[in-house]
Amino acid sequence: MNKAKLNILILDDEKHITASLKRLLESTGYNVFTTNTSDDAIDIVRNKVIHIAILDILIPNMDGLTVLSIIKEISGLTQVIMMSAYSTVDRIVAALENGANDFLIKPFSNIEDLIDVVDRSAEKLDRWKDILHTTGAI
Repeated sequence: MNKAKLNILILDDEKHITASLKRLLESTGYNVFTTNTSDDAIDIVRNKVIHIAILDILIPNMDGLTVLSIIKEISGLTQVIMMSAYSTVDRIVAALENGANDFLIKPFSNIEDLIDVVDRSAEKLDRWKDILHTTGAI
């Protein structure tokens, strides 16, 4: 896995969270795009290759679950990690049912857990690409 070739999108309405996560993930080698609005997140996914998206559930104007569904329509291979400070069983299940591959609870008790989840998502993406190469799909 070459982290420098993987693009991550972070969507959270709190600018300090997007800035902190951007610094953290860039320090581990990823390319990171951030935004604080749902519309901008969708535009980024339409105009860039986004490998991993980290989305907050509670975003003004359009919730993160809706953004998740739109991202999956645009790019089915994008690995999506949902996060929320207001986690409920219903939200977690809805995220998984709509295509999220993981869920993080804010505030993060251990920042290494976030990095592990992102790294596992990158590994999953590598496995999918290997399968698609093997089948001749790409």
